[in-house]
Amino acid sequence: MHLFHIPDLAPPHLDLPEEEARHATGVLRLRVGDRVGLLDGRGTRAEAVIVEAGRGTCRVDILERHQHPPERRAAIHLAVAPTKQMDRFEWFLEKATEIGVDRITPLLTERTERSHLRHDRLLKVLVAAMKQSQRAWLPVLAHPTPLNEMVASTAGKRYFGWCTGERASFTQAYHPDSATLMLIGPEGDFTPAEAQSLIAADVAPVSLGHARLRTETAAVVACTWMNMAQEG
Repeated sequence: MHLFHIPDLAPPHLDLPEEEARHATGVLRLRVGDRVGLLDGRGTRAEAVIVEAGRGTCRVDILERHQHPPERRAAIHLAVAPTKQMDRFEWFLEKATEIGVDRITPLLTERTERSHLRHDRLLKVLVAAMKQSQRAWLPVLAHPTPLNEMVASTAGKRYFGWCTGERASFTQAYHPDSATLMLIGPEGDFTPAEAQSLIAADVAPVSLGHARLRTETAAVVACTWMNMAQEG
């Protein structure tokens, strides 16, 4: 069954958002009487039937709804420095959504290679990955946030990937029952001053293995480990 994203699934009769409607009628060629799945990205999944289909429009009636509980017992928040090549950052967004993440924040550091992002474009990547992986929850996508603001506005278990200096293995440091913020720096790593500032703020330095990983790879590795640890 084809899935479509509608932020509000409360009304019994709904019009698909314009872009979703064009995809349904123009690309998939769905017609009146076809059944579709709907996701609001906040745990609700519905089955609906198309009652009106036109050029760029698609109206549905909801047949039944199901509310899904949160997918993880402890929230996962990834704060990741955007990469210079946008396709690599979008790849990370896609894979993290498929694997499972609750919140993503583009992280602005001294060495971050890109600071201007199209929030609408990135959100589309998340929505597509949510539908592809048939998840009921859409990660929250925050706006780019400077490192110092990120640290000042968060609490709880917090870690940052660090390529140098004394650090613990993330696989041993991570607590699967605690909400966690994981910070991943840019290709040039956090500066020494940034690293010391993080440590002073009780953000623990961790290693993600012996190899030096690209930013997007490190973020996916951390995301994968946290999800696997929570399943244990």
